[in-house]
Formats: sequence, structure tokens, C-alpha cells
Amino acid sequence: MPEEVKRVPRMVEETAAPGAKKTAAETDWRMGPEDLPKPKGVGYIHTRWDRCTGCGACEMACSQGHFGVMNPEYSRIRIYRYFLPLPKSVQNVCAHCPKDERECGKACPLDPPAIHYDDRNFHMTVDADRCATSGCHKECVTGCPAEVPRPAPDGKSVMVCNLCERDGIRQPRCVDICPGYALEFQSPRFPQHLDRNHPDEKAKALARRLYPLKEDQIQLQPEEIWGGK
Repeated sequence: MPEEVKRVPRMVEETAAPGAKKTAAETDWRMGPEDLPKPKGVGYIHTRWDRCTGCGACEMACSQGHFGVMNPEYSRIRIYRYFLPLPKSVQNVCAHCPKDERECGKACPLDPPAIHYDDRNFHMTVDADRCATSGCHKECVTGCPAEVPRPAPDGKSVMVCNLCERDGIRQPRCVDICPGYALEFQSPRFPQHLDRNHPDEKAKALARRLYPLKEDQIQLQPEEIWGGK
């Protein structure tokens, strides 16, 4: 099993040759979600269901960052793909729920739970050794409304998003790499129950909004639905 890779984040700054002048285009400030101020306290990855294209770059970045391999089965964020009737993808990642709403911890048979919130670094985490020896059947997975916790590569414990935290620094790789700006690392601003919904429920909501026709009307011609020629 690939071992999780420990890396120290480092800042990369753009440098120019002494005395060189940048053009107007080179001095323009371009801003993306990865450039927004990071939450200093509680934060989570807000998923934009409408923007996800299903490219899977987030899964590759997550698995490579944690285990040094590019394998979606090792990723802590998962992409669900649907046909609604057009192709649509929905992200599934831990919402780092408020204390009273952490159903994964409530479902864990251990006391204290092996899956718990790290109050110091502001993210969910798993005590892999205690989880592996608990003898449970991954109750945290079914306890979570969105079934976010995933079996670890060794199959003995589970893993959950830790916001790519290293030495107190949180820099989610999936947010940085998403080409469609479909993931945002931010402080909670909206009720998180929408993010805790299972991807199947999110897909149904998207289908009602994007494809309002009934299933028996999807393959019909416009004149058959609305009349006229």
C-alpha cells in the first residue's frame, strides 16, 4: 500500500531579472478562488454542483498529495457522474459539520470516536490505529448522510478530508487545481445541510432545475409536447 506522503508547503514567488520591466499584461493581477483569503478558523470546501464538469482533477490531486499516486480510489473527494438526461457530475467531500451535526462521530462505536474533529487545526480526522482495531463495519460511512468517509487503501480504517493540513497550514489541493472553480475553501456562510446531502439527492435537485421536463417527455419533439408544427 502506498504510504501517505508528508510534504512541507512552500510559497513560490515570481521573480524578475534585476532591472527588467514587466509589460502591462504581466503586471495585471489575476485572481481565482485559490487566491482568496483562507479562513483563519473554521472552514470547509464549498462545492459548486452547477460548475463541476466531472474532469476528476480534484481526485487526482488529492490522491497524489496524500499517497503519491494518481488513483481516484485513494482520493478523499469523490466525483459522482449522472445522466439527467444530459451528463452531469456532482462532488462529494466532507463538510466538516458543526459539533452537534457530526453524524459520522455519533455512529462510531468507540468512545471517544475514532473519527473526530481536530479543534486545533479545524478539520475532521481519523485515528487510523483505533479505527482499524474497532471491529466495526464502517458505521461512520453509513451514518454520514452523504456517505463521505471512504475506506483507506489498506481496507482496515477509513479516511476523510483533512483540508490537506500540514503543520497547521490548510491548503486544499482540490480547490487549487479545479479548472472550473467548482470548489471553494471558505468559512461557513450558508446552511451546510445542502453540502451534507448525498450526491444522489443533489443530482435530483439539479435535474429538477436544469431539466424540468418529465421523463416521458424527454425524447419527444417540441411540437409533440407543446403542440403546433
